Formats: sequence, structure tokens, C-alpha cells
Amino acid sequence: MNIENLFIKNITLDEDFDYKALYNDSRGAGYKEEYKSLIRGAIRNKAITVEKFLITESVQEQLYKISETRGHEYTLIGRLKGYPNESDYMVAPFVYLLKELDPQFTLNNNEGKLEIESNVFDLEICPRIDGKNATPRIFFPKEKVAIASTNDNIENLGDILAVKDVKVYIIGTDDRSNSIYAYKIKREDKFFEVAKGFKDHVTDELFE
Repeated sequence: MNIENLFIKNITLDEDFDYKALYNDSRGAGYKEEYKSLIRGAIRNKAITVEKFLITESVQEQLYKISETRGHEYTLIGRLKGYPNESDYMVAPFVYLLKELDPQFTLNNNEGKLEIESNVFDLEICPRIDGKNATPRIFFPKEKVAIASTNDNIENLGDILAVKDVKVYIIGTDDRSNSIYAYKIKREDKFFEVAKGFKDHVTDELFE
């Protein structure tokens, strides 16, 4: 299973790329400013590099249909949410992604527990991959691939990025949900060195 097989093309980012595109800046977090400083400094000093890819276009109607489904698929939508009041439409791209990876995957309700069966991938939904706070929407344990949302808060994003030996992608849509994009995030060793225990002392200068 390789998520990059779904990518249609690379999209060149502007030199003044705004890191706020990677998360929802309107959402609160206990260490919001500290995490923003960490991510901003890491990108500026190339401890983090970002690539953007197009996954699909003209998908607005398909996402709407996914968000309107019921039954097991609606249960899946609920489990993919980062918080209870998150719009169904915001998590529909993740269901679309799974269907593209394996059109034959099935959902079963086993004694109240939703089970996903696929011959293509094994996955975990919203696990804590660091045993604490880092919670991607989807995690493929065999490939060690974590997929987050551009609607996550900055603290969750920072925690996910701080998990070493995990590939990180962030999924989002354009403003009208016509296209689905993936941001591929690469981190250098110096990022992990600074990210470890940074809450008490992180500043932009730590990367200088």
C-alpha cells in the first residue's frame, strides 16, 4: 500500500508558503503559540520541508454523497472525526481516500465495534501513535504512515510530527471542496532534537 500512488501531480508551493495551511488556526490548543513557534521555525530553517500534491479534482459531489450516507459508513465518518462537532463533510475526504486505496474494503459491526476489512491495507483510526497525544485520523502500522487533517489543531499536528520513523501526510480540500490535496511533511533529525520536550523552552532561535 502506497498512498502516493493516488497522487496526480506535484503542486509547486510559493516561497512565502504559509504554514497555517497545514492546520486549522481557529481551533484552540493548550500550547498553541509554542507549537506555532516550533512549526514556523522548523519550516523557516528547513528542519521541516513541505510538498503539496493533488489527489483528485471535481470531487465535490462525491464528498457530499459520502457525508450523506448512513449505516456502517456513517459510523466510520463518526470515528474519523477529530472532535464531536466536526462537520461530516470535513472527514469525507478520508473515506474517499480509503475507497481509492481499496474499492473493495468492507465495514462490519462486531458487537458494537466497527471493523474494517481489506486485502490492501491494515489501518487504525485515530490511534495515539506516541502513546500520549499524537492522534492522526488514519494510521497504517505496517507502512508507518500517519495521515492528519488540515482541520486538526496545531498541537495535534506538532505531536504527530514529533513521532520519529513515521511518514506524515496531511489531507485537505480547497475552499469549495472541488479538489483534495495532500501535504507530504519531511522532518530532519534536528527537528526531533528540538521537538523533544520543547514545551517549556521552544523559541524560533532554537533552530538557528
